[in-house]
Amino acid sequence: MPFSPLFAVLAALAPAIAVADDSNLSLPQLTTEVAFPNLKFDRPVAMDFPNDDSNLLFVIEQHQAKVWSFPNDKETSQKQLFLQLAAPISKDNEEGLLGLAFHPKYKENGQFFVYYSADDRAKGGPNRRSVVSRFRVSKTDPRTADPKSEERIWIGPDDPFSNHNGGCIAFGPDGFLYISLGDSGAADDPLRSGQNPKDHFGSILRIDVDHPTDGKAYGIPSDNPARRDPKFAHWAPEVYCIGLRNVWKFSFDRENGKLWAGDVGQNLYEMVHLIKNGGNYGWSIKEAFHPFLPQRKIKADPASPISPPLVEYPHKPTAERPDDGKSITGGYVYRGKALKDLVGVYVYGDFDTGRIWGLREKDGKAVASAELIDRQLEKKKLAIASFGEDPQGELYILAFDGQIHRLVPR
Repeated sequence: MPFSPLFAVLAALAPAIAVADDSNLSLPQLTTEVAFPNLKFDRPVAMDFPNDDSNLLFVIEQHQAKVWSFPNDKETSQKQLFLQLAAPISKDNEEGLLGLAFHPKYKENGQFFVYYSADDRAKGGPNRRSVVSRFRVSKTDPRTADPKSEERIWIGPDDPFSNHNGGCIAFGPDGFLYISLGDSGAADDPLRSGQNPKDHFGSILRIDVDHPTDGKAYGIPSDNPARRDPKFAHWAPEVYCIGLRNVWKFSFDRENGKLWAGDVGQNLYEMVHLIKNGGNYGWSIKEAFHPFLPQRKIKADPASPISPPLVEYPHKPTAERPDDGKSITGGYVYRGKALKDLVGVYVYGDFDTGRIWGLREKDGKAVASAELIDRQLEKKKLAIASFGEDPQGELYILAFDGQIHRLVPR
């Protein structure tokens, strides 16, 4: 039966799933329900909330370039427009308004940040490049942003391809802003950016938005790789880690600060990484645990040896892994109260198959990994575009049916 959590701990699967021994391997069996039945969105791709005691949730619409707010109440129908992005955006399948992050001191300074695919041709620029901008809330209405307050903080390089934009932004427990970028797009890492720490592609960046320096709109944290160790001197100052193909959502465990990322593979595998400062996750020498086009003889960056993922799953079902998928959506470590058996489990999914997995980690190793939902019993398949948290640590699923779902006991 595909659902059984025991598949992930069989010794024969250890090389592919990298599951260590542990005394408690159980994962709950769950299903989903619509969390806010009176709300619908167009291509919702990110959720966030401010640290301001309002208990409001905010969702962004990818191609409408809108940010909506609503009360964290199951019965609410009070969806209110918070921001309509004024700047032109590119709207290919993986482009648009992609990321949202509220400043840790939003209650005091009213600042929030968005990541979008900018179309700057009207300004004499390129038709696509990634931008992170700062906005401020309106001085007269806390439910509305000031669209004229935009300040471009970080501007990415001209992007020759429309896919692999990453697009996730989040503040870490250190107060710095983290930004994910894919390897520029197309296939086979065409710019060889995966093992090139001098550019921003194929990386997660980390910047200080509160202390700009060197003529830029941001500063560089003192323990970013290029500043903390001479062996990283050839890395771009903003780069926090390398070797990523296209991180579609990363998140911090609110209890211990660990950084988790779902990385989209290419031909055969999808993967989950536990991200470290200065880490190298192998692309495009590796696709998950496996060599990728070894005839190209790409060398790993000398400053950082390759770290394998915690787990992988295949694009085509196998006898050992019937739980296939083609496009990972990274999630969160569950820290809510509604599902006590899920506490401490990293929850992630697949956009293509709608599968949802849980992963327990200990000392940098996966100690349990399994599907949380028996898809044979489900009435519909969700196109999972994103996960989200609320202030209480409860987990939500944003899907392209336009609704927000949540996990509940079966």
